[in-house]
Amino acid sequence: MEKLTGIVYKYRFWISGILLILLVFFEIHGSSILYWQNYLSNLTNIYEPLIGISRGIRSDEWAVNTPMLLSQYYNNSGLFPYFSETIRGTLTDTFIIYGQPVRDVAIFFRPFHWGYLLLSPAKGLSFFWISRVIALFLVSFEFGMILTQKSKLLSLIYALLITWSPVVQWWFAINGLVEMLVFGQLALIMITLYMNNQNYYKRSLYALVVLICAGGYILTFYPAWQVPLAYVFLVLFIGVVLENRKHFHWNKKDVGIGLGLILFLSIGMIYILAKSGGTISSVMNTVYPGGSAETGGNQFSRLFLYPGNLFFAFSRELTYANFCELAVYFDFFPMGIILTGWVLFKQKKADIFLILMLLANTALILWCLFSWPEWLAKATLLSYSKPVRAFLAVGFLNILLLIKALVLFEGGFSKWIKVGAALLMSVVITLLSRELYEGYLDLKMNILILFLLFGSFYVILSGNKDWARKALLVISLAIVFVAGLFVNPVVSGLDAVYQQNLIKKIQQINSADNGLWIVDSGAEIGFPIINLPLMAGAPTINSTNVYPVLERWHLLDPDGSEEDIYNRYAHISMNLTNTNSETNFALKSPDLFEVNLNIADLEKLEVSYVFSKRDLSTLSNEEVSLIELADENGFKIYTVNYN
Repeated sequence: MEKLTGIVYKYRFWISGILLILLVFFEIHGSSILYWQNYLSNLTNIYEPLIGISRGIRSDEWAVNTPMLLSQYYNNSGLFPYFSETIRGTLTDTFIIYGQPVRDVAIFFRPFHWGYLLLSPAKGLSFFWISRVIALFLVSFEFGMILTQKSKLLSLIYALLITWSPVVQWWFAINGLVEMLVFGQLALIMITLYMNNQNYYKRSLYALVVLICAGGYILTFYPAWQVPLAYVFLVLFIGVVLENRKHFHWNKKDVGIGLGLILFLSIGMIYILAKSGGTISSVMNTVYPGGSAETGGNQFSRLFLYPGNLFFAFSRELTYANFCELAVYFDFFPMGIILTGWVLFKQKKADIFLILMLLANTALILWCLFSWPEWLAKATLLSYSKPVRAFLAVGFLNILLLIKALVLFEGGFSKWIKVGAALLMSVVITLLSRELYEGYLDLKMNILILFLLFGSFYVILSGNKDWARKALLVISLAIVFVAGLFVNPVVSGLDAVYQQNLIKKIQQINSADNGLWIVDSGAEIGFPIINLPLMAGAPTINSTNVYPVLERWHLLDPDGSEEDIYNRYAHISMNLTNTNSETNFALKSPDLFEVNLNIADLEKLEVSYVFSKRDLSTLSNEEVSLIELADENGFKIYTVNYN
C-alpha cells in the first residue's frame, strides 16, 4: 500500500493530466443541465446522470450561467464575443459579470475558460468542470505540504476538506469561489518556490503564474467572498514571506521581475476596465445588488451549521431555506481554535502562521457576530461582504488552524480527558445544530452526528499520533463522500439540450432570420424558461438581465417613474396582453420583475419572435399579428407582423 501511494504521489501531476484528458474526451461534467428536461414535454429520449441527480436548486448554474456560456458558441457577433448580442437581446458585456468565455486577450486571466475556445460545447463544459476540481485538489494539497512541513497525510486531509466541502460543492460553478481558492493558494505556492530558487528562468515562470493568479482573483468580481478571503490570503502571504525570508536572496533582477509583474497586471486591468468600466458602473448604480454597505453581525448560528451539512446531498429539501445558503465548511469547530490556543499558550510555540491566522479568524468572527460602525466596515472593505458570505472565510481559517496546529501539537491528554472533552463538545454542538435546523434533523441524524463528532474530537485531541492522523483521514474521507462528492451529478455530454426538437427549431429559425425574441410568461413559465432560447443562440430581450438596459425600459416608461423596479439584476417575466391597459412593471422579488406588455408596444422593442406556451393568436389585432411558426416539446414559437 505504501508503495502504491508513493507512486501516486510521485506521478500525481501526470495522473491528473491523463485523468483530465480522459474525462474531457468522454465529455464528463457536473452541470445540472439535465434539469431542463423537467420543463419540456413529448421527449423522445430521457437523459439521466451517470451518477447522482440534477439539482433544481442550482438554477443559477444550469438555468443562468450555463445557458449564457453556451450562447457564446452561437452569436451573430462571432464566436465568444466580449460584447454579446444574444444575452438581453442587445450588446451585453459577457466578460465581467457572470464571466463567460471570450475570444479576447483578457481571457489570459481565466485559464479554466481556455477549453471553450478550443473545444466543442460539451467538451468545453467538461474542461471547465474537471480542470477546476483537479486544480483545486492539487493546489490545496501542495499548499498543505507547505503548511504542514511536508506531511503528506495532513496535506491530503486538508485537500479533501477544502475541495469536497459542502460549501465549495454547492457553489461550485458560479461566483468564482473555486477560482479564488485556486488562485489564492497557487500564488502562495509560487511565492514559496520563488523565494527558495535562485534560477531566474524559473523565478520568471513563477512570477508569470502569480500574474495570472492575481488577475484571475480580481476578475472573479464577487466582493462578498473576495474581500474576506483576501484577508486569509494576506495573512498566509505574510506567513510565507516570514517563514522563507532566510532562504531568499534577491538583486536587481528581482526588482525588475516585481515591477514587470505590477506593470503587466496594471495594463491588463486598465484594458479590461476600459472595456467593462461602463458595465461595472451600471452594476454599482443598480437598486439591486447595487452598492449598499454592510455592517456585519447576526451570524452566530453559522458556527454550528456544519454537522447538518452531512445530509444535504441525500435528504429531503428544507422548508425554510435552501441547501446552498446553509452550506459551510465541515471545519470541526471549535477544535482548530482550541488546539491553536494550546500550541500558542500552553506549549508556548510562537508560530507565525498560527498567530496571523488566529488574528484574522478573530476579526472575521467578530464581523459575522456583531454589527460594526459603518466607517470601520468601509475602512476594512468588509462592507462589501454580507456576514452570511464572509463566514466562508471563517470556516476556511478553522480548517487551516486545525491542520497547522496538528503539525505542532505535542504530548497529549489522558484518555478520560479526551473522552470527557469530546463528549461534552459533541453533545453541545449536536443540540445546537438540532435547534438551528428547526426539525430537519431527525433522531437518526442526530445520533449519527453525535457519534461522528465524538469520534472526530477524540481523534483530534489525540494529536500527532500516527493512528490518530490515519483515523482523521478515514473520517475526512467519509465526510466528503457523504457531504460533498454527490452534491453535483456526473453527466456526459449535452444531448439532453441539443437533441431536443425545440432547440433545433429555434436554431433553424434564428439562422434564417436573427431577430429579437421575447419569452411570454402568461402561462406562468417565466424563469428559467426565459433563458432557454439562449442555448440556441436566439437573442432574447427578457433573458436574465445581469445588468439593466435602462434605455430599452425607458421606451415603455418615458418618465422613469418605475425605474426602481427595472434598474436591477433581474429575471424578467413578460405577460403579453391586448387590453386597453398600458404596459406596466411590477416587482415580484429583489431579482425578479414582471412586465405586463401590451402587444402594441412590441414594435417599440423591435420584437420579431415570441416564445410561449399559450395560444397567442387570439391577441392579434389590426396593428399586430402573431403567427404560429412551430409547436415543439410543449412550446409555441410565433413571428410578429406589424400591420
